[in-house]
Amino acid sequence: MRPRSRLVTALLALGGVGATGVHVLRPKPARLVTPGPGDADTVIVNAMRPARLEMSVADQYDRRAPAVGVHFRRLTGTVPVSHSGIVTCPLTEDAAVRATLGPLTREFVLRCRPVKWVEAVSSLNLVAGDSARPLHFVARGPDGARVTELRGDVTIEDGRVVQLVGPAVQPIRPGRTVAGVTVGNAKANILILVHRLVTTFVGNPRDDDLLAMPVRLARGDTIELSVPKAAFWLTYLPRDPDDAPPTIVLRGGGGCSNGDGVRAKRVEVGEYTRYCITDDGATVRLAHGVAGADTVRGTIALQIVW
Repeated sequence: MRPRSRLVTALLALGGVGATGVHVLRPKPARLVTPGPGDADTVIVNAMRPARLEMSVADQYDRRAPAVGVHFRRLTGTVPVSHSGIVTCPLTEDAAVRATLGPLTREFVLRCRPVKWVEAVSSLNLVAGDSARPLHFVARGPDGARVTELRGDVTIEDGRVVQLVGPAVQPIRPGRTVAGVTVGNAKANILILVHRLVTTFVGNPRDDDLLAMPVRLARGDTIELSVPKAAFWLTYLPRDPDDAPPTIVLRGGGGCSNGDGVRAKRVEVGEYTRYCITDDGATVRLAHGVAGADTVRGTIALQIVW
């Protein structure tokens, strides 16, 4: 079962009838609850296709269940809202809406913030045992402008590799999985790679293809790391995203480029990524100049392709 981080408040099933002594406490509808975090007076819709407003009803004990038969009426604005709560949001605009269920009414502001597509990094490199890292993505509206008011889902295909911690992912063990980010009708997939810490990149089992080594360089330092004869993505992960990466050069037989001949990767800010094909005896040299930070710390990660 996929772990899921809901960016909207989950609706809780209404509890059963309780009893105290001989008096039966029957639930009574007390108020309508909006489909958003914290029962807010603002409802955000990111879908560009028609979407239904899903209200819930709370009883006198604040137990909630889906509300059936709610009627909606637009009070202000031009956003198309049907009596049954079907909303169409092709443009960015607001409207005041009233929801009615029998004697219960609730007014709220409907914010249409349509999202046409979601931009995200191609892959997220993590190291087993590290702290949680946020998932970075940008939602774009029909005009290409960034949309910041969002309601959506994040799902993880394999919860044995990483787990969701709020809007971040916590690496659990080496492996691969995919995070799916859905906002409205738009979706982006992020390949998550969890690397295993090693003391050398050579001599590892062939199927051990996600490897990482921590590095630390003071001003003027240079280190060389032996790399296997292979094709691999080489990524430098800074401990501090504001630190500039050291100078990284492949030495010996082989070469590196920005892509694998099929595509270039979209990477996290501060990360350095190259696709390399090497021969026997190749090394990666890292050098930190005499200017800049006193020390740079990070991780060199390899994703071996073949």
